[in-house]
Amino acid sequence: MMTGPEKKALEVLEPFLGAELANDIIAHRRGMKVPLTATGAKTLVKEYQATGNAKNAAEHHLNMGWRGFSSEWMKPKTNFRDEHNPSPMKTSANYGNAPPEPLPSVVSEDEMRRRREMVSRLRQQGVLRA
Repeated sequence: MMTGPEKKALEVLEPFLGAELANDIIAHRRGMKVPLTATGAKTLVKEYQATGNAKNAAEHHLNMGWRGFSSEWMKPKTNFRDEHNPSPMKTSANYGNAPPEPLPSVVSEDEMRRRREMVSRLRQQGVLRA
């Protein structure tokens, strides 16, 4: 059962994300014992829109299990290096310079589709509520 503040939050989220995704976000926050208010929902929408694709950002937010969201978290990481103030390179004790660390992978479309299917199956089984 939704509380008054959660209903107001739903009114804020629904036009941007659709009913299903908006309800999922509210349920996610309630499950974390951090209920979403209208003010919090407005902030989330602003951050989702800053990424360029609000629905993908909201899905990423849910998939990562975060309590909040920042559009900065969706930006690709850059390897900034200031030539005038270089940071020391990691070195291997036996073989000189260590190989560069691989960049973190981005979730593929297939993985996103698999996760959406898993959420819909869990809803059908009654594990998650819509």
